[in-house]
Parts: sequence; C-alpha cells; structure tokens
Amino acid sequence: VTIVTPSLNQGCFLEQAILSVLQQDYPAIEYIVMDGGSSDGSVEIIRRYQDRLAYWVSEPDAGQSSAINKSFAHETGTILAWLNADDLLAPSAVSIAVHFLEAERDVGLVYGDRVEIDAKGNTIGYLRCPPHNPGMFRKGVTLPQETVFFRREVFETVGGLDEDLHFAMDLDLWCRIARVARMRHIPAFLACFRRHERSKSVVYDTTVGETRRGYHEERKLVMQRHFGRRSGACTKSNISPRHIPSRPGDRY
Repeated sequence: VTIVTPSLNQGCFLEQAILSVLQQDYPAIEYIVMDGGSSDGSVEIIRRYQDRLAYWVSEPDAGQSSAINKSFAHETGTILAWLNADDLLAPSAVSIAVHFLEAERDVGLVYGDRVEIDAKGNTIGYLRCPPHNPGMFRKGVTLPQETVFFRREVFETVGGLDEDLHFAMDLDLWCRIARVARMRHIPAFLACFRRHERSKSVVYDTTVGETRRGYHEERKLVMQRHFGRRSGACTKSNISPRHIPSRPGDRY
C-alpha cells in the first residue's frame, strides 16, 4: 500500500498525520511525504521520521495533484491512497481497506465513513456515507477523500489526477474511476477530517470574491465534464489560475 501526504506549511498538524500512518497495523506500507517547500518547521518534523519513510522531499512544486501523481508514478504499491497533512487515518484503516479489496477482486475503490475533528482534535461531527450507486456523483454526492483506497491499475487506467484542478480533483477522479471499476462502501470510520480556519474546505465555504467563485466554477466544470450539465456550466478556459489558488490558506 502506497500512501502519500502532500503538505505545505501544516507543521502544527503534520506530525499527527504522519504518526497516524506509521502506527497502522498493516505491515506493508510505503509512505511518502511530499512537502511543497514549507517554512514553518515542517521539514524538521519530517526528518524525525525519515528512516521510516520510503521517500520525502521538500521543494516548490506545481501543487497537490502534481505532487500526488509524481509520487504514485515512482512507487510500488498496488493499492494507493493519499492523506492530507491535517487529516488522520483511523487505527487499522489500511488493514480494513486491504481486507475488502482482497475479498472482492472486482472492486477498484473502497471508501469509508468520516469523523470530523477541529484544530485541537476534538470530535465535532460524523459523516456516514451511503453505499455506492451509479447516480450519486451526478447528484453532487462525493466521497470523503481521506477514507478512500484504490487500486493502482484503475488509477493508471483513468490517467491519474487532473493537475489543472486544485479543489475538485478528487471528485473528478472518482467520476472517472466509476466508469471503469466497481466501488464499495465500507461501513466503518476509516479517517478523521480536520476542520480549521486554514483548511481548504473552510476557506472556500467562508470566503467571498474570486476564491469562492473559482471553487464553484471548478466544481461546475467537473459536473459539466462528466454529466453534461448545462446549468451554470463553464469550460476549462473560463478558469483562470488567479481564481483558484493551488494552496488556499497554505493548505494543500
């Protein structure tokens, strides 16, 4: 299992994310940390654990999607996942995901339920997901990204993440994988999603102007691309890089 953590200036949360992976009980995890050139002490944190990492780097890059694609292209896991630097894997999450993927060979992607936590790690909510059905993405229902594990072969078949997308790249990936592989919901809490003032979701939910408009335009683009929605549709050329910062709030 190859797991990648992309990060930029998330030093206050990064060590917890790293430990949530390193403390998994699954014995064969290839763990990579891709730091985008942090200036907040993140590199010192990564160095503490470098002997337990398959690879790490800290240098400017082209954004989250690019960093994840680059990592998966050079590593060896047959099952892939990425965990953002402010989120956490639940204990045994990897073992549970692998168990379901090994038991159902025709399943290309599994996802679980989400615990929502705040900046201090307090539980503030839960998300129990529905079983997968072909129409859920058309209705705007996405998957809790931090709980998702998928086979390398399906990731490569669909061409990986779209590096032009900075927020809806996961929804776009799920839509493409759904066309070539079966998806399976695991009724277990596999990860914790952290809400804090600099998290990407909070930034887009609470800001106004170009940042918020850019998010909505990108999501409309993905829906138009996969489902041909005309309402509020936009084309790729409508999305200017200035509208969608690759690292809003210094968070991948």
